[in-house]
Amino acid sequence: MIGLQLRFLAGRFHATGWYHAHNEGIPEWPPSPWRVLRALVSAAYAEELPISKVESLLEKLRGLPRYRLPLAVDAHTRHYMPDAHDTMTKIFDAFVAVEGGAEDPQPVTMAWPTDLSTEERTLFMRLCGRVSYLGRAESWAELHVVDVDGDQWDCWPDERAQAAGATTLLAVSPAEELAAWTKDRLSPKKGRDVPRTLWDVLTFDGERYRAEGWSSVPGTRLVRYVFEKPPFRRSVIPRSGRRSSIRPTVARFAIRSAVLPRLNEALAVGERLRVSAMSQSRNVSGDARPVFSGHGEVSSNHRHAMYLSTSEVPTNHGFIDHLTITARAGFEEQDVVALQRLRRLWGRGGHDLELVLIGLGQPADFGGTQRMLAPVLAESCAWESVTPFVPTRHTKTVRGVDVDTITDQLRRGCEQFLGVVPIEISAIGDFATWSRFRRRRFNGGGNRGPDRAFGARLVFEQPVRGPIALGYGAHFGLGLFAPASC
Repeated sequence: MIGLQLRFLAGRFHATGWYHAHNEGIPEWPPSPWRVLRALVSAAYAEELPISKVESLLEKLRGLPRYRLPLAVDAHTRHYMPDAHDTMTKIFDAFVAVEGGAEDPQPVTMAWPTDLSTEERTLFMRLCGRVSYLGRAESWAELHVVDVDGDQWDCWPDERAQAAGATTLLAVSPAEELAAWTKDRLSPKKGRDVPRTLWDVLTFDGERYRAEGWSSVPGTRLVRYVFEKPPFRRSVIPRSGRRSSIRPTVARFAIRSAVLPRLNEALAVGERLRVSAMSQSRNVSGDARPVFSGHGEVSSNHRHAMYLSTSEVPTNHGFIDHLTITARAGFEEQDVVALQRLRRLWGRGGHDLELVLIGLGQPADFGGTQRMLAPVLAESCAWESVTPFVPTRHTKTVRGVDVDTITDQLRRGCEQFLGVVPIEISAIGDFATWSRFRRRRFNGGGNRGPDRAFGARLVFEQPVRGPIALGYGAHFGLGLFAPASC
């Protein structure tokens, strides 16, 4: 197999993932096949080589390569740049820092399942010697042609496999696919012809892409690549001097918005928070992690994420000012990265909201009634509803006895979720108050009984720690309780 060894001289690779805005802070990793081939085309122009000679080499590199990767960390810098209106624009510069840094950067190795003739190998080496950077101009690079053997890979193309992570990389379409695409396309009346050869595809520039209104670069495809191990290996959780291997189970966010959503819309906000968390999880891992989606083994015994909306600042009474994502299964390293990237709430059910991550940890780290603490994570022997309990079953009469009453369902929920049963359950509030809350999800199902809303007070023999959320929509903020005086 013919291979290409990429060594980033500054210990960093600067490039934005395809179809991502640069201010999303999502770097491309590993370098995409399309980006590498484009760099070789640029080198061919600099060397003033004939197109036919270079294109025959590129045809052999048209297939999908496999990768051997060094240890790496994804990171970014933030700075402000003046624009045409003399205002300061915040810029995110995302990059990947590779093992060894600038002192001894470890290489990325790409390998294609093909062989080159002596003349083609010489040409390949000549082009590589002309490339001085890959990605953005600050990604100084040295490229070397190497022979590669063995079957141990860190990253390879696979559309179906479940792996430690996945990403999408831009590659050139197969020759037959490009030929089929161009077969019935006539030359345009204005402008240049559509790309019909590999050289046309690799020289398709950004100015033409925007001017002609293309939705994607013709002759290219997005390919799913999977990783043998997580692509970015680092400790993403800030640690104190006393190290701990305990996974965080709570992520706390503050909402930054001129207009805060009402607590009555807690269910809708919880759904939007889940959508945003799953989106960031896909960006990090390739697929939404089960702890966020609620699918897989973590769905048993309510171990997956709960998306809770709370009103904690006294002046914001009745308005959501904080969001909490908590999961009894705990958040692994990739989950924490996704949570750290969760900076905006969008979707159906309200205007966009800016989020600020204010902490990761355990419920005991945040639970309390003092400033900056979350009452719903506190410890108490008495709890009262802050959002309505919506039953999951209809009350029935069996042999003259009422079963699945609201009290029965609350007691059963406490036993399943907390492992303890309250010694006292009583109703609080009135139906008019609780009926003002949204009680039906925009998307998804879930067991749901009558369209009724109830408030309750739960008293336990011993103090229990929150969060406590029971009934329909509990994982999205319905049926949420807060501590009360015992």
